[in-house]
Amino acid sequence: MSAKIDFRLLAGGIAVLAGGIFAIDLLTPVGVAIGVLYTTLVLLSMWSPHRWFILLIAAVVSVLAEVGFFLSPGDPNWMAVSNRLLSLFTIWVAAILSYLHKRDQEERERLILELQDSLDHIKTLRGLLPVCVSCKKVHNGQGYWKSLDVYIAEHSEAQITHGICPDCFTHYYPKTAETSVPVK
Repeated sequence: MSAKIDFRLLAGGIAVLAGGIFAIDLLTPVGVAIGVLYTTLVLLSMWSPHRWFILLIAAVVSVLAEVGFFLSPGDPNWMAVSNRLLSLFTIWVAAILSYLHKRDQEERERLILELQDSLDHIKTLRGLLPVCVSCKKVHNGQGYWKSLDVYIAEHSEAQITHGICPDCFTHYYPKTAETSVPVK
């Protein structure tokens, strides 16, 4: 599971870092690829509990990168333009991959909770079960003997219904068994 971070603290930290990177961008000549530093803010936004925050940060830092490009000292040339375009590309690749990772992480956490909930509702019988050879009562481990159907109902999700097998029917009702059609 992911570590819980206060959203306001994260947003404030990203805002401060964005201001610092923007200041460096303004002071750096236009041809230097300072815009790539904005990608770190997108990656930091992955700690947010909200997926949309990643895309918001990507949009904001894209605007800052463009404003920084136009306000930086020096004349833009083809290298400066290509560096800034590569910075924007890096920002958005990081944003999309971070968004997809966050979505998959949320789905994984949802499935884990669903699995844990399912496991909480499963009752199983395990181990050795002492059963009386004669009456078929089950020893419950606390000194008491309970009928098999009560024991199974208490220790599993099984619903017990009653019937009679052909052998017992013949044994207990021999006269009726001679005249009736056998049930299979």
